Amino acid sequence: MSFVNAKAYKGGNEFSVKVTKNLMDEFSGWLNWRADGKDSVLDVGSGPGNTVRESIYPLLPPNFTRLVVSDISPQMVELQRKEFSGFERVSCEVLDIGSEISDEMKKKLSTFDHVTSFFCLQWVADQQRAMDNIYSLLKPGGDCFLAIVADTPVLNALISVCENPRWKDCFAGWQEFYGFPYTNITEAKCKGLEFMQKAGFTETRAELRYCPFKYANDEQKENFLRSIPNKFSREVSAEEEEEIFQERLQVFDQFNVGDYRDNTNKIEKPNTYLILYGKREKKPKI
Repeated sequence: MSFVNAKAYKGGNEFSVKVTKNLMDEFSGWLNWRADGKDSVLDVGSGPGNTVRESIYPLLPPNFTRLVVSDISPQMVELQRKEFSGFERVSCEVLDIGSEISDEMKKKLSTFDHVTSFFCLQWVADQQRAMDNIYSLLKPGGDCFLAIVADTPVLNALISVCENPRWKDCFAGWQEFYGFPYTNITEAKCKGLEFMQKAGFTETRAELRYCPFKYANDEQKENFLRSIPNKFSREVSAEEEEEIFQERLQVFDQFNVGDYRDNTNKIEKPNTYLILYGKREKKPKI
């Protein structure tokens, strides 16, 4: 899934920046940082780049060799390049981690000591392909740290209209488009580890974390919800699309999405994150 409305997304992702900081503070010790500090890092699904700049870049060793920021959306990558303008050793690339990576792109990217990804992989239909690609982009001995949204009130809002008789003909095949493969929380860790181990990862770990929404205001909340793309199965007018958005917003507003407002009688449902770690084995000694 490609987020075309990149500016709206950036206007609503302050919450994601804060959560990423918290997760990096808690889990960065899982990463096998190089003794010489010359780490290379690829971040997958980096959105507009501000989350990486504020939450990941400051934790890199001073003499890291390179950081590649990526996204499937060219619009996001344009914002990344503005975000990292003047930053040495940082580059920004269009990358679809859920599809076959071309030989040309593999050569351009080469391999990395670490691959990270935050709140991206839940949108990828082919989880096994994504894990296989991440594995292939690691150096022998390299590792990955992935934070995937397992379940969220955002999903309730998105799918609320999909089976509505009024809009059902607009959303044929929505189950694949809004895949979210880990919503069964009791099986999420096992399922994620299975994908990783099938890709070849070793020393795998999985944890679940729960985080309440902390939007600062309605504008942030609405920007984020509006930024999520649709895959309509018939032509939809601008007026219909706005009506669909407003219906989703009504559902989203049933949840506690931040302390800036009165949450009396609001549904308490935090975001659930699946945290995955894995390592690529070193080449066998000859």
